[in-house]
Amino acid sequence: MLQIITEKFYKTGERYETLHRAVFFTNYRMFARASRIETPVGVLLPTTGLEGLAAMTCEMLEKIEKHPDGDKPGVMISTGGASLLNDFAAVVAFALDITCTPDPDLTRRLLATERPSLGVQTVPNNFMKRTFDKQVISKEGDADVLAQFVTHLVGLERKRFEAAMRSIRQYITGLHRIADNVSLAYTQLVMSVESLSQQFDGHVAEWADYDHRKREKIDEALDGAPAEIGDKVRDAVLANEHVAIARRFRDFALSHVAPSFFRSEAAQTVGPISRGDLAVALQKAYTLRSRYVHGLQEVPGQLTMGGMPEIVDDGDRPALSIAGLARVARHIIMQFVARGPFVEREEFDYRRSLPNIVTVRMAPEYWIANTGGFTYKHGPEKLSALIGQITSAVLLRTPDAKMTDIRPVLAMIEEMMTSLQQVGQRLPLLTMYFLFHQWAGPDFSREQWPALFEKYKSDFDNPSIESFVAHILTSN
Repeated sequence: MLQIITEKFYKTGERYETLHRAVFFTNYRMFARASRIETPVGVLLPTTGLEGLAAMTCEMLEKIEKHPDGDKPGVMISTGGASLLNDFAAVVAFALDITCTPDPDLTRRLLATERPSLGVQTVPNNFMKRTFDKQVISKEGDADVLAQFVTHLVGLERKRFEAAMRSIRQYITGLHRIADNVSLAYTQLVMSVESLSQQFDGHVAEWADYDHRKREKIDEALDGAPAEIGDKVRDAVLANEHVAIARRFRDFALSHVAPSFFRSEAAQTVGPISRGDLAVALQKAYTLRSRYVHGLQEVPGQLTMGGMPEIVDDGDRPALSIAGLARVARHIIMQFVARGPFVEREEFDYRRSLPNIVTVRMAPEYWIANTGGFTYKHGPEKLSALIGQITSAVLLRTPDAKMTDIRPVLAMIEEMMTSLQQVGQRLPLLTMYFLFHQWAGPDFSREQWPALFEKYKSDFDNPSIESFVAHILTSN
């Protein structure tokens, strides 16, 4: 939504405009001299805090393209602003490395609590400084940092913007989880980078990337097969597998680490990680993520203790503490946004991405008799809908339930039969043709019934789900 309100997807014309205001609760203190921070999507102004929490007033002007047919029922003129404001709060928190949410209770729990949650050794501030410090004083240049980041973010092509926003949300949510589940927080920080590597690393899988244990069994099974067949089987296996995902994660991450990560950005860091240790530590982080996701194995305690340096010895291998992982993940996401090409205008059906809109399937009576574009491939779908109508209207006698007159579809089925050579293609259509005539009554019978069914009824002789359903519903 942040990108949509910049109008980069809109045509020339009038807009619906709605001004949204909200209070962001934070540890970031703006002073009167810093009257406002302006970005391409919203403005932040200093505000009186609440019980020790700092606060900022956020103003966002939501612009939605006016509908070409004018105002009428169903036309959205505003999304309500909640999604827009939440996303902006996440971006502000990410770009300035602070806590910033519209929820005072969450902010207070992250910043002001003196006792850790069940299963957590310490409060968030002992894991990460600045982000969870009780007070972060604004300084000159912060406004430029935020404005520049937002400008780059909303200027990305849509696919890259959506990926960046998913990653930022995951990163911020991961930081919030530090207060109650440090292993989950660690996992989510890894996933914030992994989501980008899966889509934008440009990796083309090769057979050597496939797990060697599985690869050897397949190669053994293909021994003696023609080379062309062997290649097709291997390509099919690779197409349905996520191969070398740990290595892809590591390589993508390393490719997005700029020299500044080890220099200027590490100046105030306790025990910053070296370039030589980073590759091994990233591989270890992905392994820990997998162990937690698949087996709920907790991240080793030495990595989730408060006050630890960025790099910790885990046995004989260096590993990232949660503070180190957070700094790596934030840097990589920042680089991903900064390196993306700026796109001023783009064709995109943005209305499908507006919040508060849910796409649902219409009831069968509105489409089951539709013949537009109908082919045998639609047979299972329409058959399922017809079975549902028969069950509801005839067998269960649900009040007001009815069967739809699908004779236009049956007419097309009659025309298709001679061209369908495979039983699997005919069966759903024949079952629908048979069941309708069994339950609709003689007044709705087609002229070719029952001659057409008699011609093809042998299709039901072999066991199939269609044959089973037809026998069950007709008690034959």
